[in-house]
Amino acid sequence: MIHVAATSEVSEEAEEAICVELRRFNLENSGECLANREHPANARQPLYVVARDDEGRFVGGMLAETQFFWLKISVMAVVPAARGQGIGSRMLAAAEAEARARGCRYVYVETMDFQAPGFYTKRGYATAGLLPDWDSHGHAKYFFTKLLQATADKTPPDQR
Repeated sequence: MIHVAATSEVSEEAEEAICVELRRFNLENSGECLANREHPANARQPLYVVARDDEGRFVGGMLAETQFFWLKISVMAVVPAARGQGIGSRMLAAAEAEARARGCRYVYVETMDFQAPGFYTKRGYATAGLLPDWDSHGHAKYFFTKLLQATADKTPPDQR
């Protein structure tokens, strides 16, 4: 008989068993991708963008990374006094340019409905997904992607 239980705690041994099983499955079904991911040339590379005013004061920044053909933006912020001056657009353009230079073809970012979905759609990003009531307070989370560059190489990103 199989017993199934939901719990808020589990032993380290049980947690490791879960992860081992997933890694085994992934290796069987996408071994080439996993092997490529382990190659040093395919390691995640951080990408930071910082905006400062003429006096050197911080006015905005971005935390991102590139891996395989993707730029993933994790955090982007502009201080309130500097918003509406195109700083976010310039930071995004700088990150996209660097990602292209690194061989990226796509961008991925997620944002809440009260943050910046309009900002991204105005800059060519397409909605890839939406989770309504993500924060349990009525706010949706958007997932956006953008094609950075078309290519004749049709190799899927996970097989680079």
